[in-house]
Amino acid sequence: MERSSVGARVGKLLLAVGTLLALAPLAARAADPKLVGEWSPLTRFPVSMTHTHLLPTGKVMFFGEFDEGLEPPQLWEPSTGALQDLPKAGYNIFCAGHSFLADGRLLVTGGHEESHVGLPDASVFNPFTLTWSRTQSMNDNRWYPTNTTLQNGEVLVLSGETHSAGSCNELPQVWQPTTGTFRNLTTAVRDLPYYPRMFLAPNGKMFLASPQRVSRWLDTEGTGTWYEGPRSAYVGRAYGAAVMYGSKVLIIGGGSPPTTMVEELDLAAPSPTWKVRAPMAWPRRQLNATLMPDGKVLVTGGSSGSDFDDDNQPVKVPELYDPDTDTWTKLAPAADYRGYHSTALLLPDGRVLTGGGRNRHTAEIFTPPYLKQDGPRPTIQSAPAVIDPGTSFLVQTPNAAQVAKVTLISLGSVTHAFDQNQRFLKLPFTPASGGVTVTAPASNLAAPPGYYLLFLVDGRGVPSVGSIVKLNVKAPSAQKTIVFSDAWKYDDRGIDQGTAWLARDFDDSAWKSGPGQLGYGDDDEGTVINEGSPSVYFRKKITLDNLVTAANLEVLYDDAIAVWINGTLVFSRNMGNGTGFSAWASGSTTNAYERVSLPLTANPFRVGENVVTAMVKQVSASSNDLTFALGLEVEQASGPVPDSVVLTAPNGGEVFQPGASTSITWSSTGTVANVDLALSTDGGANWTPIALGVANTGVYAWTVPDVATNQALVRVSRVGGSTPLSDVSNAPFIISRQTTVMAIPFRSTWKYLDTGVDPGLDWNMPVFNDSAWPSGAGQLGYGDGDEVTVLNRTTPSQPSVYFRKKITVNGIVTQANLRVLFDDGFAVFVNGTQVFARNVDKGLAHDKYASAGTENELVAGTIPTNVFVQGENTLAVVVKQTGATSPDLSFDLELQLGVVQGP
Repeated sequence: MERSSVGARVGKLLLAVGTLLALAPLAARAADPKLVGEWSPLTRFPVSMTHTHLLPTGKVMFFGEFDEGLEPPQLWEPSTGALQDLPKAGYNIFCAGHSFLADGRLLVTGGHEESHVGLPDASVFNPFTLTWSRTQSMNDNRWYPTNTTLQNGEVLVLSGETHSAGSCNELPQVWQPTTGTFRNLTTAVRDLPYYPRMFLAPNGKMFLASPQRVSRWLDTEGTGTWYEGPRSAYVGRAYGAAVMYGSKVLIIGGGSPPTTMVEELDLAAPSPTWKVRAPMAWPRRQLNATLMPDGKVLVTGGSSGSDFDDDNQPVKVPELYDPDTDTWTKLAPAADYRGYHSTALLLPDGRVLTGGGRNRHTAEIFTPPYLKQDGPRPTIQSAPAVIDPGTSFLVQTPNAAQVAKVTLISLGSVTHAFDQNQRFLKLPFTPASGGVTVTAPASNLAAPPGYYLLFLVDGRGVPSVGSIVKLNVKAPSAQKTIVFSDAWKYDDRGIDQGTAWLARDFDDSAWKSGPGQLGYGDDDEGTVINEGSPSVYFRKKITLDNLVTAANLEVLYDDAIAVWINGTLVFSRNMGNGTGFSAWASGSTTNAYERVSLPLTANPFRVGENVVTAMVKQVSASSNDLTFALGLEVEQASGPVPDSVVLTAPNGGEVFQPGASTSITWSSTGTVANVDLALSTDGGANWTPIALGVANTGVYAWTVPDVATNQALVRVSRVGGSTPLSDVSNAPFIISRQTTVMAIPFRSTWKYLDTGVDPGLDWNMPVFNDSAWPSGAGQLGYGDGDEVTVLNRTTPSQPSVYFRKKITVNGIVTQANLRVLFDDGFAVFVNGTQVFARNVDKGLAHDKYASAGTENELVAGTIPTNVFVQGENTLAVVVKQTGATSPDLSFDLELQLGVVQGP
């Protein structure tokens, strides 16, 4: 027994030694500053670091919480640790918003009267003279507002409580440094949360990333326009962090209880969407996120508890996020809890100052692992003090061969888990004699004007000491001619205006007028218009002094849009059913935003008065919202404008009937006063005048002559001038009498599939093999007792039943009228393209039911003609039930075509 007991004790001892030996590498890693960094000893400040700023002088300014906002702000020298009292602002600046101006001064907005009661004051702190100056007060109090510096150096200020809990200052304001005054965004009024996480996006809009789940865009031009953006995966991120690197935004933690979830969104993507990234090791609320010189994101502090500021569950271990690898690394733990009212700030030497918290006057400095590596760090011998966007500049360094990255980080201005000023960019560079040649950001959209830290980073990820540089304001080359909030003439009366409304001289005096955005149903409209019409018309006149050499169009629309300039179509989306008044949109969207460059080969703009016209369509009679806003930027030539005329319609491929009314349209530049119009019916061999000496309005109402040809051309010519000047249709068009054909009468025979089985994605395509499907005459269905062909009803009722029919078209289709008998929803396809639908808002997937019910409803409509081809065509229809217990289904269809003889 004794020997056995001794052996057991020896075994346990060996096991313990083995365990200690196994844990030794882990403990060594945890203590190795090369891997986890290290913290300085705690230091104590006179006030809490609740609002913390890195000034252009390289020093740190901070001020404290509650009544400490009345005390002198502190100026801290990172190299010596020396503190200095600064002048008081003259009021309590706790719970203010703040960001840096282009000249390096700090704009501070709002403040603290008491909890939930703000102040209307706004002041500017000059870091070079260490003085305050008052500027115009805001419209009302703000407590917890956000400042964001814009690309032109102005500052957006929004949100903040006014006089009580929940009383938000809903009016966004833009502070203008040239006048020291605010302009009001009166069409962008909105109730917003505390300290909204706002960022300037590459498209010039402001992006609200969090804490709400629904992201939003704000156009600050004019009187302002909000529109909805993508939804994040997590329900809400109160007191979570958000940072921006390049064009991407990262939202981290937050919520109650807090989350570990992290999401990323690329603001430069055509359709930005939130993507879930790797989670943190700990849930955090009241955390801080700091952009680092190597492109990583340092997360410090926060609480994992469910209480508002739960210091019983502090998270003292920082985590470092690498966006390139989507990984997190745990670092050395801090000494003190940093929660509510704490801040973290990147210093020029690459260290991070953290401090504050509720009733906490302590601070400590974190030295990241990149500063604990063996060997020297890169050095910047000289860098320009001022750089201009889009230019190249030399950074002198003896370490040019080791430079792997050149990065730019704007100076931090942090409070309440959000840095209102910081963003990170990687800059292109090439080796040069004595250093590296660096290319500055192309515009202030990528980097708003102001002061930045410029770093050289070597292949180990070790940064130089940051050099503070000033990025100037660069005025854009394009002039904003129309902004989203501008007023438009509009017609929402449900009256078909034909094509006359496209002309510059159209009389729109009876139309209403209102600021953008215009629409209904989304609660973000500047003007609410009437519901019910398939189409709404919009018109706006602009004056241009010179020839347009480049143009950018941006549109906000729901569900379809077409835009014309002086009668020339320049942009359209979801207009597959045509631009006729009664046609519905061919696709649906929600507040879609697009920005495009307009081709100017056939320049639609003219010197002098121009008219921009737009048609917006609903996708169906049951659609409950409509959206329209439009922006236009143009670049104009300087000097004399040469004469030119360009025919824009008819321009080839059109089909007209004799006696039809249409418009001949053209664009011109220079001093063209009058034009002659002519028609050729033989491809240009001979010409007959249409009209002579027509005023150069860009549009002429033309009655098509009684001829038959597939080689028609139109010519527009300048009257007078020293040399001939003219333009002709790019390709022939057709003039021919139309024949009406009943392509599919009611009670026709259809192939059908009623088994409840999904036929696959290509069931509506011409090449699909439907030879195994049964055939039957209309009406087809079940449950009503009036069917010619009774279909199978599955249990539960199948969501979708499919029908197909082939027809032959001998000629070019110029008109297509459809009538459909249905119950409960349907969609019609011609040669694979959807042309008509009702009650399918839930989608067309096989397992989706109709979005509404009906009983043997008969609907009629005009469908687009360009979906038909000469020869064989395939019609395919899906009919949907409203639910699993729906007892009946009905389908029949009639198609009448207008056909002219083709070439």
